[in-house]
Amino acid sequence: MDDNKDKVNPAVRTGALSQVLRQGATDEGAKKIIDELRAMPDAVLDMSARAAGVPEEQFELHRAMVRQEPNAFMQELGAVDGLLRPGDLILMTNPASIALVDLQKKLYDHARSSHVALIHTDFLCVDAMPKVGVSNRTIAALLKNARDDWRVIRCSKVRDTDAMMLACAYYLAQPYKVLPAKRSAKSFAYCSELVRKVYVHCGLTSVGIPNDYVIAPAHFDKLADGAAGKPDWEDITEQVRPAIDLCLKYPALIDITTKLTVEGLKLNRQRFHERTHWLETIKRQERSGQISKAKADELRGVIYDMESKMNHKFWDVRRPATTSSAPAGEPEA
Repeated sequence: MDDNKDKVNPAVRTGALSQVLRQGATDEGAKKIIDELRAMPDAVLDMSARAAGVPEEQFELHRAMVRQEPNAFMQELGAVDGLLRPGDLILMTNPASIALVDLQKKLYDHARSSHVALIHTDFLCVDAMPKVGVSNRTIAALLKNARDDWRVIRCSKVRDTDAMMLACAYYLAQPYKVLPAKRSAKSFAYCSELVRKVYVHCGLTSVGIPNDYVIAPAHFDKLADGAAGKPDWEDITEQVRPAIDLCLKYPALIDITTKLTVEGLKLNRQRFHERTHWLETIKRQERSGQISKAKADELRGVIYDMESKMNHKFWDVRRPATTSSAPAGEPEA
C-alpha cells in the first residue's frame, strides 16, 4: 500500500478484499488476484465470509462484493457516501460508565457522554481506550456496547479534511493515560485529550475546546448543546444517521472495506521504525569506521528524501528538524 494513501480505496469500495491490493504489487498482479477471487466457488467465499464474521444472511452480498457485482450493500454504501467527514465527533455513553457521566456534571450540568471519538475517514474512527491506546475502530465497533442516545457533532471550521486525516493517523498506537495538563500530551492520550490535540495540530485553536487541565467528554456535550456559546459546532446526528445505521446493519462488511486503511497505516508505522533501525545501523557503522562520513551522509540523505515524500508521519518517529516528523502545530521534543 502507498504510504501516501489513507482513504478507503475506490477499488475496495467496489468489492475487492483488502488482501488483493496489499498483495498485488502491480496493476497486473492485482487484476490476477481479483480474477482468482471471482472464480472461487460460492462455498469457499462463504467460508471466508464466516471467518470474517459476516452473518449467513449476508453471504450473498459478500460474494457479490468480492466478485465486484452490483449488490444492495454497495448501493446503500454509495447512498451515504460523504455524509460523515474527517473531524466529526461521535459522543456516546457506555452503560458501564454512567458513574463517569455523573462525575462530569461538576464540569457541565447536562453532561451525558462518557466517551468521544473522531471520524478518521469514511466509516472509520480513531479514539483512545484503556489497555488499547489510540487505535482505529469501525463505527459499529465503537457503538457496539453504547446506549442508543449517541450523537454526532461537526465543527464548521474543519475545512482541510486531508490535514485532519493525517493528524488522526499521527497519534496511532499512543498509550492510554489520563494525566491533567494544559498542553497536549506528546506521548500518551485519553479520548477527549486526543480530540483536543488533533484539532490543535490542524490549527483549530479557537473553536471552543477548552485548554483546561482536564479535558472531558462533558466539554463536547456543552459544545453540542450550544451552551459554550460557540456557533462553530452543529449537532448533525439526524443528518448522518443513515451512515451510522448502515454501519450497524453491516458491521462485518464495513470492517472488510476499511481493513485496507487500517492495515496500511500499521504497515506505514512499521516501515518508519524499520528506517529508524537503518539510521541507527548507519550511525554505528560510521562510528566504527566501517563506512565514511560522506557515505553515511549519503545513505541518510536517501532515507530522509524518501520520508520527505510521504504524507504520513507518526508521534514516536523523531527525525532532525530538517526532516521533521511532526504535523503542523506540533513542536519537536
